[in-house]
Amino acid sequence: MVLAAQLRTAKAIDEVANGRSIRAASKLHQVEHTYVTRRIQGIQTREEYNESLLKVSKVLEDKLAKWIVIQGQLGYAPPHARFRAYAQRLLLKSGSTECLGRKWVTRFLQRHREVKTFKGRAISYQRLNGATEATCNVLFDRLSLREIRRIYSRNRYNADEFGVMEGMGENSLVLGEAFKKFVLLKDAFKRAWISVIACISADGRALPPLIIFSGVNVQQQWFPDTEDQPYEDWYFTTSSNGWTNTDIGLKWLREVFIPHTKPANPREWRLLIIDGHNSHTTEEFMWTCLINRIYIVFLPLHSSHVWQPLDVGVFSVLKRRLQGFRDVAC
Repeated sequence: MVLAAQLRTAKAIDEVANGRSIRAASKLHQVEHTYVTRRIQGIQTREEYNESLLKVSKVLEDKLAKWIVIQGQLGYAPPHARFRAYAQRLLLKSGSTECLGRKWVTRFLQRHREVKTFKGRAISYQRLNGATEATCNVLFDRLSLREIRRIYSRNRYNADEFGVMEGMGENSLVLGEAFKKFVLLKDAFKRAWISVIACISADGRALPPLIIFSGVNVQQQWFPDTEDQPYEDWYFTTSSNGWTNTDIGLKWLREVFIPHTKPANPREWRLLIIDGHNSHTTEEFMWTCLINRIYIVFLPLHSSHVWQPLDVGVFSVLKRRLQGFRDVAC
């Protein structure tokens, strides 16, 4: 209704510019003549005045509302406090010193009826997780969203993590006296866990992997001293257990994914398909994705053996090859 009134007003103003009187033009287009007069005099409408008081511009608010809708359909719904923090950081990034109040989100929702507050419901993984028909439909519904289908294949990526045990293990089958029922084994040494974060694109490109060692710092003696180093462009870091965490997940996003996948056209969005590990849903991780035009599709939990492309098509083959190599070497 507001848009229709604005269009009629614009037509009435055009009529006045062509010589028709304000009263006649207003009557012709069914607009109050005082309203047309105020518009011709350059007096702001109530909507324009209210918009000028906004701390966050209408254009930016519209973009945030669209991001909430799309990313929510992809499986992530930001809490009130986190969303306000995103908006505040966007303000600071634009050079504004305005501070958003506690009720800003409430007023934002009043201005954007396409977004509303929901009460989150926890659901057990026995009901939701796993490779079921329901999760299949949810995943493909997310990928069929118009905004996702518009993303070029060169900007679509899948990332995942897998781990390997350092060193050569021994088979648990041993020889002993026939009358015994079992034999206790003692590890000769503690073997460390190493994780790898890999990422591929829909058009067949592979990003440099991030290798996570178990330890405090990366040690030079871990690498062979050769001139031909196939891992020269790889990335390395450490964690206490050799697995990823929130800091490493953010480090990978900022130092590996974003620089190596930057589109030639900065207005193009990217798509990253990952699992729902807690390192992928932190405020800082989602904020970084937002400001870099990256949509996240979270795979259904406990179903990577079916839905995770890297797990099914790459890691399974690699692990079989490593197993075969170990068997031959032992």
